Amino acid sequence: MSKVGRGFQVGLSWIHAEDGHVPPKAIDAGGGVYVGRMHHAGDLIPGKVIPRFGHAYCSYDGQEHTHSSYEVLCDTCAPSTRHCYRWEYASGGHVPKRAIVAGLADNGSPLYVARVEINGERVVGKVTKDFLILNLTKLSLRSAF
Repeated sequence: MSKVGRGFQVGLSWIHAEDGHVPPKAIDAGGGVYVGRMHHAGDLIPGKVIPRFGHAYCSYDGQEHTHSSYEVLCDTCAPSTRHCYRWEYASGGHVPKRAIVAGLADNGSPLYVARVEINGERVVGKVTKDFLILNLTKLSLRSAF
């Protein structure tokens, strides 16, 4: 459990996994794509885990990078409680209040989890308040947020 702000409890946990494995109650971004994060070039970066491909992926420096060791965001709320998270629409560089911080850039800026649908496929990426750009892990695509 993480304590956020003035005592708000978040029942989300990052659980280590490897080689496409996804722990129970992993956060599904849609279409069999799960929210993950991994260490890359000194940063802890949000990305996607695709079990059928056996890897996790993150976007860095305009390229998609493959990782076999990563962490998966999981719903660890108490049994019989409803989900403790929801996806929120955001645009124009706005990061919603209590957005999930998935990592930190080398300059200390928080990296938030984001998702978007492109051509019918769900894609997970990162967004920062500094750059107001959603970095996606599909075809090294960078999209205005």
